[in-house]
Amino acid sequence: MDLADRLLSLTVTATSPDGRISATFGGQGERIQLVFRPGDYRHYSGTLLAQELSRLAMRVMAGYVRAQTKLIDAAVPDVLHDDAIEYGLEDREFRRRLAAIRTAATSPDGRITVVSQALVRWDVRIADGTVSRVSEDTFTAGLLTAFRGVLARHRAEVRRLKDEYYGSGTSDKTRQRVGPFERRTPR
Repeated sequence: MDLADRLLSLTVTATSPDGRISATFGGQGERIQLVFRPGDYRHYSGTLLAQELSRLAMRVMAGYVRAQTKLIDAAVPDVLHDDAIEYGLEDREFRRRLAAIRTAATSPDGRITVVSQALVRWDVRIADGTVSRVSEDTFTAGLLTAFRGVLARHRAEVRRLKDEYYGSGTSDKTRQRVGPFERRTPR
């Protein structure tokens, strides 16, 4: 199995700080699942649930990035890491702008909003009364739709930024293979 296949099959699961919710993220965002412990969904207020989900999103994404980095480092031991010597000013500026990407999406019913800063920081917002009025299945489906929307918008912003720094001639397949470690060629 080559690196691309290992990255596509990579799946990580994390649990919310209170231990009542688990999230699974895999296939570079193609497989996302959220599961509440039986009966626990209705025990949350909207505010508390939003806090737990925000923290859970940070945990599962951090775990995914750590696992992804471990796979890449094992397959390509000499992969570039920013040591302030290897990267030039343009590459550091690209990475600074990459870290500043902020995306948001809302559930189809408008009750749930998910906001992310570079897929590192997450903020889930839930409209008042949602937990008491919306079933667990409907809530979960809406949350996952918003989460997928954030991922899609983030990918589009990364693609736009890569085009700006590395040229629009880079194919989607090459961008996906190379990722954010591409180096800009001098003009």
